[in-house]
Amino acid sequence: MSSPAPALPVLVTRLASRGGALVAALAAQGLTVHHHPLLRIEHVSDAAMRTARAELAAGGYSHLVVTSRTAVEALLALVPGNAALTISPSTQVIAVGDGTAASLAQAGVTASMIAGGSGAALVREMPAAGPVGAGAGRPRVLFPASAAAAPTVPEGLVAKGYDVHRVIAYRPHPVPLPADAASALRTGGYGAIVLTSPNLADQAARSGIHPATAIVTIGEPTSARVRALGLEVAEQAAEPTDAALARSVLGRLGMSAAPPAPGS
Repeated sequence: MSSPAPALPVLVTRLASRGGALVAALAAQGLTVHHHPLLRIEHVSDAAMRTARAELAAGGYSHLVVTSRTAVEALLALVPGNAALTISPSTQVIAVGDGTAASLAQAGVTASMIAGGSGAALVREMPAAGPVGAGAGRPRVLFPASAAAAPTVPEGLVAKGYDVHRVIAYRPHPVPLPADAASALRTGGYGAIVLTSPNLADQAARSGIHPATAIVTIGEPTSARVRALGLEVAEQAAEPTDAALARSVLGRLGMSAAPPAPGS
């Protein structure tokens, strides 16, 4: 009896600093994984960001709302030596999900609230704003965001009574696929592609994705962008984690996770 044909490679498109754990998880299951980041990140350190960072340390904001690990890194980039972030004890820190909360913790900051993993969930879960103090105006929120971020969070929080100060913390820049990877993506040379943001979906669609390639996404915002591009989402991960993404990829490729080796 012949052995089953090996699975086609999996394309991981996450940032260079983000893809390692997912690549390792998939490779541990015997898959061939190609990690080709489709974006690079430029941290912004202009006057607006420096002023916002100083006000954050001085207690000038009632809330800090963080919707990505990259935003945490952008704030840290303004700290000499990437030391712990200094945030006034009076400021509530809101993280979009567990991954962002973990990045904040590594920066020495404990999230006051961890939302359900998306901007829409964060807006739903934030309470309607009350006054900061007697005679004071609306609670003031610092929202450090990508230059390409959707308006979901700032518009939603304004509608709930917050004064949102949105600053550009980082800018994503496209990175083209190598020619051989782009050709494989167009012609069905990949069994699956993993997309973890709407921006990555845009970049992958520009290269062209073969209909036979399973598109696995990290959450609803990315899935919505994939569908808006006229493509089909094969599976959305049950939660926005590397482990859930790996399980989704394995499931779409007709594989089950192998048990860990004894003593591992």
